[in-house]
Amino acid sequence: MNKNVWRSRPFIICCFVLLALIISGMFAVKAGKFYNPTTPFVGGKLQPPSASFWLGTDELGRDVFSRLLDATGVTLGLALISVVLAMVTGTLLGMVAGYDVLPIATPVILFIGQISVIFPVRWLPLIIVLLFGEHAFGMMMSMFFSLWGQFLWLIYDEARALKGRAFIQAAYMSGGTRWGILKFHVLPYMVPTVLVLATLSFRTAIGVISTLSFLGIGLQPPTPTWGSMISEAQPYFFQAWWLVLFPLLALVVSVLAINWIGHLLGRKWSVSGRAKLQKRGDSRAKSSIFT
Repeated sequence: MNKNVWRSRPFIICCFVLLALIISGMFAVKAGKFYNPTTPFVGGKLQPPSASFWLGTDELGRDVFSRLLDATGVTLGLALISVVLAMVTGTLLGMVAGYDVLPIATPVILFIGQISVIFPVRWLPLIIVLLFGEHAFGMMMSMFFSLWGQFLWLIYDEARALKGRAFIQAAYMSGGTRWGILKFHVLPYMVPTVLVLATLSFRTAIGVISTLSFLGIGLQPPTPTWGSMISEAQPYFFQAWWLVLFPLLALVVSVLAINWIGHLLGRKWSVSGRAKLQKRGDSRAKSSIFT
């Protein structure tokens, strides 16, 4: 375990970059007081970066900086909410199934969880968005249904593996109840692994949301996302390079920063291998169901 991970320069830089992206998204509404991200400026089409328009204007004359701030808030916000919902739901159901708190519900939970990981994580959101609609709720539901099963199987496997550990047996012998052991012993023990998986899932959610928006299946105009901004800028790539560069740079930097944070956290807690195994959907991660 690397004890100096928290003080390492890469970790600090990644946290700073991610924090800057989140803060910029939070101030997207503030930016609208100066330039509305959806309001075109007369005679301001495809203007290069300048003192008036820091990141230039797009093909309709809209300020790219304001749109990028708005897109940052939308993309990161949808991804974060989806991952938090998936993490909470998967963790609770995983503990319930792993310790047979509700024996009747355990087979149902495992069956639904198995279905959720059958489909590739990049194809299931496409199907769910078509069912729920191309709006914010549909995007969140698509990512939620795509990710919660990974948390379920992770917690389920870990909970079953912990049953025979000495500190769990000692808690039972001390008169601990099943819910009390889950709350005070099992859940704290699994928090590091869950957080690493959540970081990897956050990275995946950002990529999938941007991909769906790029394909025109996600949020519809005038709501900007990184993917939709890149898609709309394709015809003007050689004429207005800034339309593609800045949203693409925001997407790449955020994904790399989140990925590196997850890598460093996994090294610190020595759980990166288990979390990555679950994230890839490796059959070995769910082998305990059949044993």
